[in-house]
Amino acid sequence: MKKKIVVLLACAATIVFAACNKETPVEPENTTPAVTAEPIATPEPTPEPTATPEPTATPKPTVTPTPEIDWYQQMLENSVMSTGNNARLKKVLEKARNGETVNIATLGGSITEGGNAYPMSKGYAYLFAEAFGKTYGVNGGENINYVNAGLSGTPSSLGVIRFQRDVVDALGAEPDLFLIEYEVNDYGEVTRGRGYESMVYDVLSQDNDAAVIMIFAVRNDMWNVQGEHIPIAKHYDIPMVCVKDGISPAITKRYMAKNKFFADEYHPNNYGHTVMCDFIMELLRQVDGEEPEEMNAIPETAVKGRDFSGMEMITAKTTDVTIVPGAFSLTDSNGQGFQVKGGHSFPDNWKYDASAGNEPFRMTLTCKNLLLNCKQGGGECGSADVYVDGEKVMTVNGAGGWGSSNVVLLVDEKEAAEHTVEIRMAEGQEDKTFTIYAFGYTK
Repeated sequence: MKKKIVVLLACAATIVFAACNKETPVEPENTTPAVTAEPIATPEPTPEPTATPEPTATPKPTVTPTPEIDWYQQMLENSVMSTGNNARLKKVLEKARNGETVNIATLGGSITEGGNAYPMSKGYAYLFAEAFGKTYGVNGGENINYVNAGLSGTPSSLGVIRFQRDVVDALGAEPDLFLIEYEVNDYGEVTRGRGYESMVYDVLSQDNDAAVIMIFAVRNDMWNVQGEHIPIAKHYDIPMVCVKDGISPAITKRYMAKNKFFADEYHPNNYGHTVMCDFIMELLRQVDGEEPEEMNAIPETAVKGRDFSGMEMITAKTTDVTIVPGAFSLTDSNGQGFQVKGGHSFPDNWKYDASAGNEPFRMTLTCKNLLLNCKQGGGECGSADVYVDGEKVMTVNGAGGWGSSNVVLLVDEKEAAEHTVEIRMAEGQEDKTFTIYAFGYTK
């Protein structure tokens, strides 16, 4: 695996790549006492633009480097943790340049969805799809087919449930390029990285030699869980873009204040999303300039596990699984919104009807693994007991969220077997509500 390349100022000219930002990044507003703005030649600071610049189609060269360009270019280079094995990405770039349809998907949490970008189309994922099309596609990217499957407040264990519906079905094809980002969402994730690795494995195993890029986003306090996912990237020799590595030195050296990049504790603002887009485009620029490599074989072994490979979603519209809803006979229309597409993220659900008694929800199926995704809402939501094959395995609390998702693991076995699942309101909770959003299972 190649290590990131530090470009020294030893050339007669410096090539500055700004795929998502036409202009040199402006100085941050000096609103954070602990961070001072970079000294500049003029007595007055340059005002921040009111709108995020549109991405450019090609890198723009400069002959006379300036301090502002130097620190931003260094930030771009720092963000590329590894270009990995370049064979798959080079194939994607060649396909785009030849005018063939390139299917691109991004999957992750609220940062990928476009959280705190205004409008959401200024989120890094959308900016990247546009910049990729203008830089590598034909006629400004008319051959690029793109879907953003980011969903707020959700871990990779829900991503693996949604993958077929929200990535493959939404694209109408398997992705040629798959970007995955769960670094601020996967703390305590119930599959312990196996759902994440299963998605990576499924994409790499497609017949189209698809490429994967791992995006390591970061919180305002510079915390994330990239340490859990880096071993997976190294195992499969996958390119990595690390936002933490990119922005930390710039913040420490006071070239950029935190509030220049972040809108709140978790999310970038418009400027930050633009920087993230530039980071990914810098990775592609480096890969594009490398000598081609032979494509690596997919390892026969796993790091965390591939137990959730090929997972299928079960909803109220599923017909090939035996389901008797019992008192969970209503449909909850007030659930987690899917901002990318609009509307409910899980519209075909089962909601408990307090007037119908406490008849349990029953489902019988053959599976190796089974995940339950239920609603976390307001004070009207109660708790439900979950039984597998007649034994109580957990009580799930439906309160404490905003209609958000709560994913729990019900079955986790090496061999498929028939299982019966029952869900009923916990004692004393019969006057509350509880919504089952969906299940995910492997056969």
